[in-house]
Amino acid sequence: MLQYKAVHKTDEKIAYLGDEYSYSHEAARRLTELPLCAYGSMSEVIDAVGTECSGAVLPLENNVEGAVGEALDALAERRLKISAELVLPIVHSLIAEDGVKLSDVRLIVSHAQAIGQCRKFLSEFDCKIMAAPSTSAALLRVGGDTAAIAYKPRRGQYAVKTHIQDSVLNATRFALVTRDMRRDGGTVSVRFDVANAPGALAHVLDYLYERGVNLTRIISRPHRSGNGEYRFFADFDFTRDNAALDGLLDGMKEYCRELDLLGRYDIHKA
Repeated sequence: MLQYKAVHKTDEKIAYLGDEYSYSHEAARRLTELPLCAYGSMSEVIDAVGTECSGAVLPLENNVEGAVGEALDALAERRLKISAELVLPIVHSLIAEDGVKLSDVRLIVSHAQAIGQCRKFLSEFDCKIMAAPSTSAALLRVGGDTAAIAYKPRRGQYAVKTHIQDSVLNATRFALVTRDMRRDGGTVSVRFDVANAPGALAHVLDYLYERGVNLTRIISRPHRSGNGEYRFFADFDFTRDNAALDGLLDGMKEYCRELDLLGRYDIHKA
């Protein structure tokens, strides 16, 4: 697996969300050997890239709840690049204070994504649900009749019930992002905008199809300008050299108002 090393030695740290009890920490530990720096919110993690840290590990997409909009928007608006990705299986547990029974729980706290990934389990209980900035933050709320959905318990806590996620195949794609361009690997990620006109997106897709490009993922996100327009994020397989990639992207630009190469890298599985 890639072990990322920063270009700027004074900033050789990688930001992540939560603490050592979070999924982001587990993903970061697998993606890099550089020192890790914990932050309490996604916006703080994003702001740290290029200032306090050389990069960050961000969750991009969960295969149950879908894309993480804040992370995708950061790729576009902060001009961040993807150095590597990790597909991490997500196994949620309901975590309570030692000695607390499942029947004692009256409030469950977790990150919104985790809550969404455990809807079936939560529908079985008559209790309040509260969102937290991260699963790590949720663990800090555990006590008495309050439990958390999270990765693993802190000291004085235990997993009342494990494997509470809706799907046994639940997994999240985490990306190691930096300001440096990486151009080796079997996956290419791009961001592009097209004109608001009939067939504009179809022209881009036809162009890739005619050249035998295997598009593996495409996601739309609204522009933050509020004008009703969208930007697209796409991944595709690519095994040829970078000169061929440059040629492909140059041709693609003819059908796009804007095109940004986010990176060429490998996707690893935990």
